[in-house]
Amino acid sequence: MRLTNINMLSLLATLPLRSAVVMMFVYAGALTALSQPQVLINNESVLERTPALTIRKQVQEVNLVVTVTDHRGHLVRDLRSSDFNIQDNGELPKRITYFERQANLPLRIAVVVDTSSSIAESFVVEEKTAGLFLTRSLRPGSDLALVIGFANKSRVAQPATNDAKLLSRKIRGLTVGGETAIYDAVSVAARELGKINDSQPTRRVIILISDGEDNVSHIDLQQAVEAAQRNDCFVYVLSTNIDISSEAESAERAMKRLSEATGGNVLRANTGSNLVKAFSELEKELRSQYAIGYTPANLAPNGSFHRLVVQGPKKLRMYYREGYFAR
Repeated sequence: MRLTNINMLSLLATLPLRSAVVMMFVYAGALTALSQPQVLINNESVLERTPALTIRKQVQEVNLVVTVTDHRGHLVRDLRSSDFNIQDNGELPKRITYFERQANLPLRIAVVVDTSSSIAESFVVEEKTAGLFLTRSLRPGSDLALVIGFANKSRVAQPATNDAKLLSRKIRGLTVGGETAIYDAVSVAARELGKINDSQPTRRVIILISDGEDNVSHIDLQQAVEAAQRNDCFVYVLSTNIDISSEAESAERAMKRLSEATGGNVLRANTGSNLVKAFSELEKELRSQYAIGYTPANLAPNGSFHRLVVQGPKKLRMYYREGYFAR
């Protein structure tokens, strides 16, 4: 039986007060759900979420964040859910759970600052710009960030907090000196972000400020990539590299691999103005992504790697992590 508003009022009039109140809340909730716009992804009906709607994690749900650009590298923000085709290990998702444009998911940011001797000349500018970025970007009550400084070893200068002033102060308190263990630092950052217990999907972002030339890490590039993937982290590299040697070119390739495998990007930051521009571009990108949640067709929490392929309209480029480890 389908209840009209008139029928509902008549029914409520016959119920005790407490039962009537409960019935009214149930009815209002049903009307709200029915009013949400229905869209399709991979021929699945799914609610297209508004930024204000809270999204809760579901069991065995994969949270996928995609950045889309046109052929000129400009961000594309107006796609619909039906524009995306997702394959997880070659299979379509069993069910799409949510879709959100200009992803409003809470941010979990690790600012990872190279404090080795090789970046001494640019360190003051890096400190100020990173602090300004956090002050502008962190949303109180929603986002969290932490600070890690590294040279030979990594040190968590400030655990996760939403206090932008405290974070900026801790960045300014970092000291310069030593060699460069980038891969170790990425692994530490990924683990720290993974420790944050969230009841809803979030975006975990590692912002690595470095020249990219690792020389003393205990792990290699692939292990750093896997650490980020296991903890669902994007890695954005703000490259301060101004060298043109073969070692510098190798470092650039490594940073490109690290970022692309996790769905991030490498941004040029080898001068003060470029660093400011890089942080500005990063801020725009983080607020212009698409968040898609889905239940895979086959997902056993056995630690196996699932490779992802996301396709969209022709001539548009999709940036997303290459896969994830089932857990």
